[in-house]
Amino acid sequence: MKRALVLCALLAGCGGEEGGIRIERVEVPVEVQKPCPAERPLRPGPLGALNPDTLKALAQTLAKLAEYSDDGQYADQAESVFDICEVQ
Repeated sequence: MKRALVLCALLAGCGGEEGGIRIERVEVPVEVQKPCPAERPLRPGPLGALNPDTLKALAQTLAKLAEYSDDGQYADQAESVFDICEVQ
């Protein structure tokens, strides 16, 4: 019985002078995440087994480090991807 009274009250409240249902279209801007247009640089391979000779092992290690940190190598390429894609 209470439900019927509530329903009647709601329906009576909707029967104002304007009558009918008013439909409005509202556009709400929503920011959507876009995929990054840059390609991920190829990561240099692992260091691998070191040469038993100390000087050759040091040269091998420094060469691998250069693959990461020299100008235009992996670190610079990754940094440019971060700049393009606004990674923080």
